[in-house]
Amino acid sequence: MTKEEIELFLKSEIAAALNQEPEDIDEEMNFLKIGVSSVQALKIINRARKHLQVDISPVALFEYKTIAEFATYLNESLLQEGVAE
Repeated sequence: MTKEEIELFLKSEIAAALNQEPEDIDEEMNFLKIGVSSVQALKIINRARKHLQVDISPVALFEYKTIAEFATYLNESLLQEGVAE
């Protein structure tokens, strides 16, 4: 899965959690400014774990504060495991 595909997945998950459209979510905006709560963040991380089949630290969404940063982190994790393109 490419970084762009991961970004699209994350935008879709965040948009669903916030009752918004994915195209309305800015991948460069801080998760907190987007309006993602801690509970929503954990749910998004759990769905990403299952979807990407990669281990993700529960605090990763707070270490990587934007969709773009988080997608880069996830893509690098997948590359290390030999799963990403």
